[in-house]
Amino acid sequence: MPKRKSNIGLEAFLFLVFASAVWLAMQISSTTVSKQINVELIANGRVSNNLWLVDSTQELNVIVSASGLDAIFMDRFNNRQIIFDSKDFLRDNGTACYLLASDIEGILKEEYGREYKFNWVGDTLIFISEPLVTSLLPVKLLNEAEIILPEGYRWINTITIQPDSIALSGPKELIEGYIPTITLPTITWQGDMEREFSLDPIHRHISSSVNWVKLSAKSDAWVELNGHTSLRFQNNDYHIELWLSGPMGLLSEEMESLVEVEWRKETNRLRLDIEPLHEAINVLDYKPKYIEL
Repeated sequence: MPKRKSNIGLEAFLFLVFASAVWLAMQISSTTVSKQINVELIANGRVSNNLWLVDSTQELNVIVSASGLDAIFMDRFNNRQIIFDSKDFLRDNGTACYLLASDIEGILKEEYGREYKFNWVGDTLIFISEPLVTSLLPVKLLNEAEIILPEGYRWINTITIQPDSIALSGPKELIEGYIPTITLPTITWQGDMEREFSLDPIHRHISSSVNWVKLSAKSDAWVELNGHTSLRFQNNDYHIELWLSGPMGLLSEEMESLVEVEWRKETNRLRLDIEPLHEAINVLDYKPKYIEL
């Protein structure tokens, strides 16, 4: 008999526990909790069409509501900073970047969960943005010392860059003071050459009108030449011997195309004047320098 009374008591206890659990579940499921929070929506800087979205934070006052078991975990809203992907949510109208109410709700639900309800004042949230700028900037060569001439060579035409300036578009804060560069490898520049080089990597938020530029220059071996020419004066031909230095390619031409020879009459003699016809040619010596009359 005592054993039967014990079973009845246990069953009664379990019934009370079950009933309490059902009552508690019903109470929780019917409970709605609301909490007011200030959320910081953080957008990273990026280019959006013709606008530059500045790194910026906008604060939003939000009322969060939850019911049932979700209301128990409201402490997750202690984290009030949300860094969202601006490419997925931000819109622009050509003058400003902004979030619509549906975008804000999407960000909040992605961060905290879709089981919560969010309410706030306003339909849009504007983020700081500014128009992109375009500037024509000169190209700078780095490591110019890496351009080597072969032994005995000199420059005839030094290096030129084409184009020597390029148009860069991007945020004003990035474009101002920016220098597009080309880092040159080691090059032996022999003769008349033209080479293409790519620009060094530029900032990902800057776009360039060109990515490659051409470098051109001309060098030649420097040699000395002993040559001859003649000049006529009053039906007499005078033999002239010259010593010249300059690029081998030029000095292989006819002497008449290298120098201009003239007589200049003085009191009792003729003086010989010789002028090179190319800047790269130097007249080292010549004879005769005078002819007595």
